[in-house]
Amino acid sequence: MFVETVNAYTQPAWALFSQNMEFWDFVLLIISIFVLVAGILSILFILYGGLLLILSGWKEDKIKPAINTIRYAVLGLVITVAAIFVFPIFGRLLWIDVDKYAKPSRILEKIEELWNNIFQTSSNQQIVPTDSDVDTLNADDFVDDF
Repeated sequence: MFVETVNAYTQPAWALFSQNMEFWDFVLLIISIFVLVAGILSILFILYGGLLLILSGWKEDKIKPAINTIRYAVLGLVITVAAIFVFPIFGRLLWIDVDKYAKPSRILEKIEELWNNIFQTSSNQQIVPTDSDVDTLNADDFVDDF
């Protein structure tokens, strides 16, 4: 007789670490978290620099910090994105198998998975209208009842 056992502990959707996580999965998770945080911080600093620029009143002593904030935020974003694509090249040159954890497509997939776990969304969710959602127009709708 076959009896199926159910694990009493189920992992919540937002949990980052699993009990059976391998070392390379952990490295991929850490890299993805750093890239995600760097991207979010860069965007926030670009917005903050834009706000400083708007509130500067076009005074030279207030414009420079705003422009520098935007400049360094964009530079940080460019360096982060470039590192995702350049690091695997250097790894292969040093005969390190980085495809397990540092391949750009795997990092971007993991970032998408983290984002979906944080905001509880599904990337393959499709909205399909049903008949009750669609209103049809009839010729009677355009007739004035005077």
